[in-house]
Amino acid sequence: MPRAHARAPSTRVVAVISAFNPGPALLDACASLLSQTRSVTIVDDGSTIDVTEILDSCAAAGCQIVLLGQNSGIASALNAGVDAAFARAPEAEFVLTLDQDSTLQADYVERALSAFEAATAAGVRVGLVAPHSVQGLPSRVAEVRNGVVLGLEPIQSGLVIPRSVWRSAGPFRAGLFIDSVDTEYFMRLSDFGFETVLAPGTHLSHSLGSRFHPTIFGRRLRFRGRDVSLVRSSPFRYYYIARNRVLMNRAFGSRHRAWSIKETLLDARHFAIVLALSPNRLTLGRLIAAGWLDGVRGRQGRMPSVANRIARR
Repeated sequence: MPRAHARAPSTRVVAVISAFNPGPALLDACASLLSQTRSVTIVDDGSTIDVTEILDSCAAAGCQIVLLGQNSGIASALNAGVDAAFARAPEAEFVLTLDQDSTLQADYVERALSAFEAATAAGVRVGLVAPHSVQGLPSRVAEVRNGVVLGLEPIQSGLVIPRSVWRSAGPFRAGLFIDSVDTEYFMRLSDFGFETVLAPGTHLSHSLGSRFHPTIFGRRLRFRGRDVSLVRSSPFRYYYIARNRVLMNRAFGSRHRAWSIKETLLDARHFAIVLALSPNRLTLGRLIAAGWLDGVRGRQGRMPSVANRIARR
């Protein structure tokens, strides 16, 4: 696997990739990290297909492979990877987390570390360094403080986390399994007084879901002469989105009431759109209802088998 550029890898940063049934894109994610970091740890989160060839290729390139016995969710996978990465490089100062379908620009780590140093010098207590844009879309900005751009609720992929922050704030919340894992960590760090810094000039290539063209009476919906295109997640994700919204409101709603109301309304709007326009609206509706009920019950971890069977229809 060729290295992307001639810069020396940073000895201060280790990287972790969570993978589940990965395809060839995992090799690109590895290549984007091997030339920039001290080490790359890939956690296979209980893949249900044969991924031996892909993992062997990554190992041959120099990646450390961690195999989980069952699908435990992205939070648990990343936690296991961070523990393994820091154990392998006890002097490392940062960990970078990445999804299997994400890739980084050639100087991403260099720019992220420069942003961390500049923010620290400006008096900012840095908890996370995040990409300035994701798939061409600018990351959400909270404010600019002393010339440092602070962000809101960054996605997990592309985060650079100081080791000291990981030790003091703890790992990702494993009970969420998937969805809201990054938001929960951001909110927790915010409550601890940490800020998220958007590194200038950094860009993350990342899959943001699949697009579909909604139809009405068999005809594509059009607006101003163009076909309407919307983004939706895989059906099973709607269980977790609904359930974890309840869990997040319970965890942070009392201290961040306006945020809780706003995010709940945004989720409700998205649910209304997909339920009105998606061809599998009945399946999605049942998953959203099941997720909401389990959130009220306080259920965490993997979705129950009943909901899983609904998602597979």
